[in-house]
Amino acid sequence: MRDANLAARPEQKANAGSCSVLVCSCDAYSDLWTPFFTLFWRNWPDCPYPVYLGANRSHYDDPRVQTLQAGSDESWSKSLRLFLNRIDTEYVLFLLEDFFLTQRVSTAEINRHLEALHAFSGTALRLFPNPPPDRRANGHDSIGSIHYLAPFRVSAQAGIWNRAALLNLLRDGENAWEFELNATARSRSNPDGFYCTLRPVLPYVHVVERGRWFPHAARRFREANIGCNFEARSIMPASMAATKAVHSVFQGVANRMRNLWLRTQPVRTQPVRTPPVRTPPGGHPCHGSRS
Repeated sequence: MRDANLAARPEQKANAGSCSVLVCSCDAYSDLWTPFFTLFWRNWPDCPYPVYLGANRSHYDDPRVQTLQAGSDESWSKSLRLFLNRIDTEYVLFLLEDFFLTQRVSTAEINRHLEALHAFSGTALRLFPNPPPDRRANGHDSIGSIHYLAPFRVSAQAGIWNRAALLNLLRDGENAWEFELNATARSRSNPDGFYCTLRPVLPYVHVVERGRWFPHAARRFREANIGCNFEARSIMPASMAATKAVHSVFQGVANRMRNLWLRTQPVRTQPVRTPPVRTPPGGHPCHGSRS
Protein backbone atom coordinates (compact mmCIF):
# COMPACT_ATOMS: atom_id res chain seq x y z
CA MET A 1 0.00 0.00 0.00
CA ARG A 2 1.28 3.45 -0.86
CA ASP A 3 2.54 5.37 2.14
CA ALA A 4 0.80 8.74 1.95
CA ASN A 5 3.27 10.13 4.45
CA LEU A 6 6.07 9.83 1.91
CA ALA A 7 4.75 12.86 0.03
CA ALA A 8 7.29 15.45 1.17
CA ARG A 9 6.44 19.12 1.43
CA PRO A 10 7.24 21.04 -1.78
CA GLU A 11 10.28 22.74 -0.28
CA GLN A 12 11.64 19.33 0.73
CA LYS A 13 11.19 17.52 -2.55
CA ALA A 14 14.11 15.86 -4.29
CA ASN A 15 13.74 15.23 -8.02
CA ALA A 16 15.22 12.81 -10.52
CA GLY A 17 17.93 15.32 -11.36
CA SER A 18 19.27 15.12 -7.81
CA CYS A 19 20.06 11.38 -7.94
CA SER A 20 22.21 9.00 -9.98
CA VAL A 21 22.52 5.22 -10.04
CA LEU A 22 26.02 3.95 -9.29
CA VAL A 23 26.79 0.28 -9.95
CA CYS A 24 30.02 -0.22 -8.04
CA SER A 25 32.15 -2.90 -9.69
CA CYS A 26 35.63 -3.78 -10.91
CA ASP A 27 37.10 -5.49 -13.96
CA ALA A 28 37.33 -8.82 -12.14
CA TYR A 29 33.52 -8.92 -12.16
CA SER A 30 33.01 -7.73 -15.74
CA ASP A 31 31.46 -11.09 -16.68
CA LEU A 32 28.43 -10.07 -14.59
CA TRP A 33 27.85 -6.74 -16.34
CA THR A 34 25.85 -8.09 -19.28
CA PRO A 35 23.40 -10.17 -17.19
CA PHE A 36 23.16 -7.42 -14.58
CA PHE A 37 22.21 -4.71 -17.06
CA THR A 38 19.99 -7.05 -19.08
CA LEU A 39 17.87 -7.52 -15.96
CA PHE A 40 18.27 -3.91 -14.86
CA TRP A 41 16.76 -2.48 -18.05
CA ARG A 42 14.19 -5.27 -18.32
CA ASN A 43 12.89 -4.54 -14.84
CA TRP A 44 13.46 -0.79 -14.78
CA PRO A 45 13.08 0.45 -18.36
CA ASP A 46 11.93 3.92 -17.29
CA CYS A 47 14.79 4.60 -14.86
CA PRO A 48 14.94 8.42 -14.84
CA TYR A 49 18.40 8.73 -13.28
CA PRO A 50 21.81 8.80 -14.95
CA VAL A 51 23.37 5.33 -14.66
CA TYR A 52 27.08 4.91 -13.94
CA LEU A 53 29.18 1.75 -13.82
CA GLY A 54 32.37 1.80 -11.76
CA ALA A 55 35.24 -0.21 -13.28
CA ASN A 56 39.04 -0.27 -13.39
CA ARG A 57 40.09 0.00 -17.03
CA SER A 58 37.35 -1.90 -18.88
CA HIS A 59 34.38 -0.24 -20.59
CA TYR A 60 30.78 -1.43 -20.86
CA ASP A 61 29.33 -0.76 -24.29
CA ASP A 62 25.83 0.60 -23.67
CA PRO A 63 24.84 4.21 -24.48
CA ARG A 64 22.55 4.24 -21.43
CA VAL A 65 25.47 3.54 -19.09
CA GLN A 66 28.46 5.77 -18.44
CA THR A 67 31.56 3.84 -17.34
CA LEU A 68 33.74 5.45 -14.67
CA GLN A 69 37.29 4.10 -14.62
CA ALA A 70 39.31 4.10 -11.40
CA GLY A 71 42.50 2.63 -12.85
CA SER A 72 44.47 0.10 -10.82
CA ASP A 73 42.57 -1.85 -8.19
CA GLU A 74 44.22 -0.49 -5.04
CA SER A 75 41.20 -0.96 -2.77
CA TRP A 76 37.43 -1.19 -2.98
CA SER A 77 36.95 1.96 -0.91
CA LYS A 78 39.45 4.04 -2.90
CA SER A 79 37.76 3.06 -6.16
CA LEU A 80 34.36 3.95 -4.72
CA ARG A 81 35.70 7.36 -3.65
CA LEU A 82 36.97 8.01 -7.18
CA PHE A 83 33.60 7.02 -8.66
CA LEU A 84 31.65 9.26 -6.28
CA ASN A 85 33.91 12.22 -6.97
CA ARG A 86 33.04 11.98 -10.66
CA ILE A 87 29.31 12.17 -9.99
CA ASP A 88 27.75 15.54 -9.26
CA THR A 89 24.27 14.64 -7.97
CA GLU A 90 23.35 15.12 -4.32
CA TYR A 91 22.23 11.49 -3.96
CA VAL A 92 23.35 8.16 -5.39
CA LEU A 93 21.38 4.94 -5.58
CA PHE A 94 24.15 2.47 -4.77
CA LEU A 95 24.18 -1.04 -6.26
CA LEU A 96 26.64 -3.87 -6.72
CA GLU A 97 26.88 -5.74 -9.99
CA ASP A 98 25.98 -9.06 -8.39
CA PHE A 99 22.57 -7.79 -7.28
CA PHE A 100 20.30 -9.08 -10.08
CA LEU A 101 16.90 -7.38 -10.19
CA THR A 102 14.07 -9.89 -10.13
CA GLN A 103 10.89 -7.80 -10.33
CA ARG A 104 9.63 -4.66 -11.98
CA VAL A 105 10.89 -1.53 -10.24
CA SER A 106 8.41 1.26 -9.52
CA THR A 107 10.02 4.59 -10.38
CA ALA A 108 7.30 6.38 -8.41
CA GLU A 109 8.16 4.27 -5.36
CA ILE A 110 11.88 5.02 -5.66
CA ASN A 111 11.13 8.72 -6.06
CA ARG A 112 8.93 8.73 -2.95
CA HIS A 113 11.69 7.17 -0.91
CA LEU A 114 14.25 9.60 -2.34
CA GLU A 115 11.97 12.43 -1.23
CA ALA A 116 11.63 10.84 2.21
CA LEU A 117 15.41 10.67 2.70
CA HIS A 118 15.68 14.28 1.56
CA ALA A 119 12.93 15.33 3.99
CA PHE A 120 14.76 13.52 6.80
CA SER A 121 18.04 15.24 5.83
CA GLY A 122 19.27 11.66 6.16
CA THR A 123 22.52 9.95 5.30
CA ALA A 124 21.24 6.66 3.86
CA LEU A 125 18.03 4.80 3.13
CA ARG A 126 18.54 1.07 2.57
CA LEU A 127 16.04 -0.23 0.00
CA PHE A 128 16.39 -3.89 0.94
CA PRO A 129 15.83 -4.81 4.62
CA ASN A 130 18.95 -6.91 5.18
CA PRO A 131 19.45 -6.28 8.04
CA PRO A 132 16.03 -4.78 8.81
CA PRO A 133 15.50 -1.49 10.65
CA ASP A 134 15.12 -1.38 14.43
CA ARG A 135 12.03 0.81 14.84
CA ARG A 136 9.54 2.61 12.65
CA ALA A 137 10.47 6.12 11.60
CA ASN A 138 8.16 8.80 12.92
CA GLY A 139 5.35 9.51 10.48
CA HIS A 140 6.23 6.78 7.98
CA ASP A 141 4.54 3.43 7.53
CA SER A 142 7.12 1.93 5.16
CA ILE A 143 10.42 3.16 6.62
CA GLY A 144 12.26 2.32 9.82
CA SER A 145 15.21 3.97 11.50
CA ILE A 146 18.47 2.19 12.28
CA HIS A 147 19.70 2.57 15.86
CA TYR A 148 23.17 4.02 16.27
CA LEU A 149 24.26 0.80 18.08
CA ALA A 150 22.99 -1.54 15.36
CA PRO A 151 25.57 -3.75 13.63
CA PHE A 152 25.83 -3.20 9.88
CA ARG A 153 24.23 0.20 10.25
CA VAL A 154 26.36 0.96 7.22
CA SER A 155 25.73 -1.68 4.60
CA ALA A 156 26.68 -2.37 1.00
CA GLN A 157 23.13 -3.49 0.30
CA ALA A 158 21.22 -1.46 -2.28
CA GLY A 159 20.25 1.95 -0.98
CA ILE A 160 20.02 5.68 -1.56
CA TRP A 161 22.90 7.65 -0.08
CA ASN A 162 23.66 11.30 0.40
CA ARG A 163 26.78 11.34 -1.74
CA ALA A 164 28.78 13.76 0.43
CA ALA A 165 27.92 11.80 3.59
CA LEU A 166 29.03 8.53 1.96
CA LEU A 167 32.31 10.13 0.94
CA ASN A 168 32.85 11.23 4.54
CA LEU A 169 32.48 7.63 5.75
CA LEU A 170 34.99 6.20 3.29
CA ARG A 171 38.60 5.43 4.19
CA ASP A 172 41.01 4.26 1.51
CA GLY A 173 42.38 0.76 1.91
CA GLU A 174 39.18 -1.04 2.95
CA ASN A 175 37.39 -3.81 1.12
CA ALA A 176 33.59 -3.95 1.15
CA TRP A 177 33.38 -6.09 4.29
CA GLU A 178 35.81 -3.84 6.17
CA PHE A 179 33.88 -0.78 5.01
CA GLU A 180 30.62 -2.15 6.42
CA LEU A 181 32.24 -2.96 9.76
CA ASN A 182 34.47 0.09 10.19
CA ALA A 183 32.12 2.67 8.69
CA THR A 184 29.38 1.41 11.01
CA ALA A 185 31.65 2.32 13.93
CA ARG A 186 32.51 5.67 12.34
CA SER A 187 28.81 6.39 11.76
CA ARG A 188 28.12 6.41 15.51
CA SER A 189 29.40 9.96 15.66
CA ASN A 190 26.07 10.75 13.97
CA PRO A 191 23.25 9.59 16.28
CA ASP A 192 20.66 9.47 13.50
CA GLY A 193 20.31 9.70 9.72
CA PHE A 194 20.24 5.99 8.80
CA TYR A 195 17.01 4.39 7.59
CA CYS A 196 15.77 1.21 5.95
CA THR A 197 12.58 0.17 4.22
CA LEU A 198 10.37 -2.40 5.93
CA ARG A 199 10.05 -4.40 2.70
CA PRO A 200 12.17 -4.65 -0.46
CA VAL A 201 11.59 -1.60 -2.64
CA LEU A 202 14.28 -2.74 -5.06
CA PRO A 203 13.82 -6.54 -5.27
CA TYR A 204 16.99 -8.40 -6.20
CA VAL A 205 18.91 -11.63 -5.69
CA HIS A 206 22.53 -11.69 -4.52
CA VAL A 207 24.12 -14.08 -7.02
CA VAL A 208 27.84 -14.21 -6.20
CA GLU A 209 29.84 -14.31 -2.99
CA ARG A 210 33.61 -14.47 -2.62
CA GLY A 211 33.84 -14.71 -6.39
CA ARG A 212 31.63 -17.79 -6.81
CA TRP A 213 28.06 -18.24 -7.96
CA PHE A 214 25.48 -19.35 -5.44
CA PRO A 215 24.14 -22.67 -6.81
CA HIS A 216 20.51 -21.53 -6.73
CA ALA A 217 21.42 -18.37 -8.65
CA ALA A 218 23.43 -20.31 -11.22
CA ARG A 219 20.50 -22.67 -11.85
CA ARG A 220 18.00 -19.83 -12.08
CA PHE A 221 19.94 -17.55 -14.39
CA ARG A 222 21.47 -20.26 -16.57
CA GLU A 223 17.95 -20.85 -17.86
CA ALA A 224 17.19 -17.14 -18.23
CA ASN A 225 19.46 -16.62 -21.26
CA ILE A 226 20.66 -13.20 -20.09
CA GLY A 227 24.32 -13.52 -21.01
CA CYS A 228 25.80 -15.25 -17.97
CA ASN A 229 29.30 -16.64 -18.57
CA PHE A 230 29.64 -19.63 -16.26
CA GLU A 231 33.17 -20.31 -17.48
CA ALA A 232 34.39 -17.04 -15.97
CA ARG A 233 33.86 -18.13 -12.36
CA SER A 234 33.07 -21.30 -10.46
CA ILE A 235 29.90 -22.30 -8.65
CA MET A 236 29.98 -22.53 -4.87
CA PRO A 237 29.98 -26.12 -3.55
CA ALA A 238 26.54 -27.22 -2.40
CA SER A 239 27.84 -27.93 1.11
CA MET A 240 29.13 -24.39 1.47
CA ALA A 241 25.88 -22.93 0.13
CA ALA A 242 23.89 -25.06 2.59
CA THR A 243 26.06 -23.84 5.47
CA LYS A 244 25.47 -20.25 4.41
CA ALA A 245 21.72 -20.88 4.19
CA VAL A 246 21.66 -22.24 7.74
CA HIS A 247 23.71 -19.27 8.89
CA SER A 248 21.20 -16.92 7.26
CA VAL A 249 18.36 -18.53 9.22
CA PHE A 250 20.20 -18.06 12.50
CA GLN A 251 21.17 -14.54 11.47
CA GLY A 252 17.50 -13.73 10.87
CA VAL A 253 16.64 -14.90 14.38
CA ALA A 254 19.54 -12.88 15.78
CA ASN A 255 18.35 -9.81 13.88
CA ARG A 256 14.87 -10.10 15.39
CA MET A 257 16.28 -10.50 18.91
CA ARG A 258 18.60 -7.57 18.34
CA ASN A 259 15.70 -5.42 17.15
CA LEU A 260 13.76 -6.21 20.31
CA TRP A 261 16.74 -5.24 22.47
CA LEU A 262 17.51 -2.03 20.55
CA ARG A 263 13.90 -0.90 20.93
CA THR A 264 14.55 -0.74 24.68
CA GLN A 265 17.67 1.40 24.23
CA PRO A 266 17.51 5.20 24.21
CA VAL A 267 18.11 7.03 20.96
CA ARG A 268 20.88 9.55 21.52
CA THR A 269 20.31 13.10 20.40
CA GLN A 270 23.97 14.11 20.66
CA PRO A 271 26.92 12.71 18.72
CA VAL A 272 28.79 9.91 20.44
CA ARG A 273 32.49 9.28 20.48
CA THR A 274 33.51 6.80 17.83
CA PRO A 275 35.28 3.78 19.37
CA PRO A 276 38.65 2.60 18.03
CA VAL A 277 38.26 0.33 15.03
CA ARG A 278 40.40 -2.71 14.35
CA THR A 279 40.64 -3.46 10.66
CA PRO A 280 39.82 -7.16 10.16
CA PRO A 281 41.83 -9.35 7.80
CA GLY A 282 40.54 -11.11 4.70
CA GLY A 283 38.06 -10.26 2.00
CA HIS A 284 38.26 -10.14 -1.76
CA PRO A 285 39.99 -6.97 -3.07
CA CYS A 286 36.73 -5.95 -4.74
CA HIS A 287 34.02 -7.65 -2.73
CA GLY A 288 33.85 -8.57 0.91
CA SER A 289 31.09 -10.56 2.53
CA ARG A 290 27.76 -8.75 2.40
CA SER A 291 25.49 -11.46 3.79
